[in-house]
Amino acid sequence: DWFAQDPVRLIEIFVLADAEGLELHPDAMRLAVRDARLVDAVREDPRANAAFMDLLTSRGDPETALRWFNEAGVFGRFVPDFGRIVAQMQFNMYHHYTVDEHLIRTVGIMSEIDRGESEQAHPLSHRLIRGVEERRRVLYVAAFLHDVAKGREEDHSIAGARVARQVCPRLGLSAE
Repeated sequence: DWFAQDPVRLIEIFVLADAEGLELHPDAMRLAVRDARLVDAVREDPRANAAFMDLLTSRGDPETALRWFNEAGVFGRFVPDFGRIVAQMQFNMYHHYTVDEHLIRTVGIMSEIDRGESEQAHPLSHRLIRGVEERRRVLYVAAFLHDVAKGREEDHSIAGARVARQVCPRLGLSAE
């Protein structure tokens, strides 16, 4: 009942794994999968949202931790709009992954650039990211949300703006 005692732990365990450079034990993943629904109760909890922002903007390897977070089913429950695009196909010249994987990979590439890696592949981004340090969290959330409304009837950028207006305040950011 460890997660039931404090459902914020469903997020913190992934933050801790990332911070310490550890893999989650298969038993821990099984328990997170089993108890993922408990995170529904802490979506508005400031501790949960701060932990999620720590995970999303980690200076470690947020891509791997976010992928585990997604595989456990916690990600899609904590951010229901993300849950709507899990395993959604979108293959074209710009997208080679499912939408959820595309968003996780986007955060991963941005993190590589942020850590000073991939300068050869992304020279402009490498130079520009140094100038946004004070708005770094906003940049990561924008990257994370950029396709979160794919597959809806209306244009995904319009629907996505609505999602951002809903999600950003709970993450401690202005939606504008």
